[in-house]
Amino acid sequence: MSQRQLYERYAPKMFVVCRRFANTVEEAEDMMMEGFMKVFKNLDRFRGESQFETWMHSVMVNTAISHFRTVKRFRNELLGDMTEDVQFVEEERITTELEAKQVLTLLEQMPETMRMVFNLKAVEGYSFSEISRQLGKNEGALRICYMRARNWLKKAMR
Repeated sequence: MSQRQLYERYAPKMFVVCRRFANTVEEAEDMMMEGFMKVFKNLDRFRGESQFETWMHSVMVNTAISHFRTVKRFRNELLGDMTEDVQFVEEERITTELEAKQVLTLLEQMPETMRMVFNLKAVEGYSFSEISRQLGKNEGALRICYMRARNWLKKAMR
């Protein structure tokens, strides 16, 4: 399969992945293009241990993380000098009948740091320790950020 065929086949799905992390459509397109460049460059690294689409999805998420870490940088809005001495609320599922487009619109409005942590935890299923390693931030601060993101989303859905 040629690079063009790969792009045409997977671009719509990968755009949705990138869109969840981006502030704008243009930023999502940039992330997706950067992700596809990494996919094309590293096709020889795909070992068939998972489905190709799963591997590509992982490349796109890692590209979004890298974009966030290098281009956007954490703004000290939530992760300043927070400590781990905080009571954590048990996980609860956010259920809603909102259409996917409405959820994306809400996520676009969510502060950047909260959106990144929320996507990685709630949507992608990363553990806090994995997110901490990826973003280079304190695990406790990430837990607080995630709680705040969930609360922000609940308020926004009302």
